[in-house]
Amino acid sequence: MGHERVGALPKSQEWRQLVGQLGLSAHSSELVQSVAANTLEQVRGRFARIQDDPGVQAAFGFLVGLATSDIPPQVEPAKANPPVELNKKPSVLRLVSELDAWIRQHPGSPEYAELAQRAGADAIAAWTKSKARQGDLFNPETDTEAVWRSAGTGAGFCEVSRVFFGKFVERYLKFFLEREASAELPTLQARQEFSRRLAHQMDDVSHHAFETAKITQSFAAGWFNKRVGEGRRPNDEEIQGFLSYAFGKVREELRREGAPT
Repeated sequence: MGHERVGALPKSQEWRQLVGQLGLSAHSSELVQSVAANTLEQVRGRFARIQDDPGVQAAFGFLVGLATSDIPPQVEPAKANPPVELNKKPSVLRLVSELDAWIRQHPGSPEYAELAQRAGADAIAAWTKSKARQGDLFNPETDTEAVWRSAGTGAGFCEVSRVFFGKFVERYLKFFLEREASAELPTLQARQEFSRRLAHQMDDVSHHAFETAKITQSFAAGWFNKRVGEGRRPNDEEIQGFLSYAFGKVREELRREGAPT
């Protein structure tokens, strides 16, 4: 089933330090602590049962389907069986459109569906860019089958998976960070300055989220290899189980970072 990592993930920048650099430390260290901890707690709350959402399952299943396109789909309907014909060289935009349609066929929470669609689209674009000739996302000569065949290994799929979870975490961190800071800051001017700094330093938030998502990688590789080694695509129950484990590990990492020091 993969390998569990023990111990804390190293971060290039601690979460409280990052939050303090957004201007909150000019008000008080207590404000930094409150906003940093409350943001992480809100994100953790969103991830408590998110693995049960059909739209989230469909988004992740779509990526699994792309990475296992060489394996015949199961006879029964499954979220890892999206109707995508890679031999027709669909563009990134076409794949993203197919992803959106696939999620709409499995309705759940509109909020989760939007986040899952965006995270899935980011994973599709990032993987294509890394594997397409000359890194050209929109090159009509891109061999889409070859691009996604390279994701059909544990090493390839865990990278796709990490982008998916990293983008999920990133968007929720930004949303709740801005919301918590707006609730705590005393003046409109202070809130506007925070928003300006956050927009300027979104790369730092994105990098932090990507580092957090690393916790899912080793498990993703083992989980994927086991099923592909059996010559099959994961079924819905296995996709839900993977999401439960992965979001659970992310929640634990967020809990550790939010704990008082």
